[in-house]
Amino acid sequence: MKQFIKKSFEELNELLPKEKKLIIAESTPLVGEKSSLDSVDLVNLFVSLEKNLKEEKNHVLKFDDIMQNIEELTTIHALEVFLIKKIENDQK
Repeated sequence: MKQFIKKSFEELNELLPKEKKLIIAESTPLVGEKSSLDSVDLVNLFVSLEKNLKEEKNHVLKFDDIMQNIEELTTIHALEVFLIKKIENDQK
């Protein structure tokens, strides 16, 4: 899962200006006051996550699923935990 998430963040970083590029670490803030991402950046990230999850894991992640849980996704680590739980629950 870490490689999949890393790929999505690398794709986002390609779109961001130099001063907004993210350090890809578990503690990197995604949502909230400490985050450097705006709403457009988050949408780009989530679209990338959707696409990569479908391609690499053959799993469908809906944008609405992410948005309904946006408050939980404060860091890259929180995003990873969310995705793991989401995939596990969807497979049941």
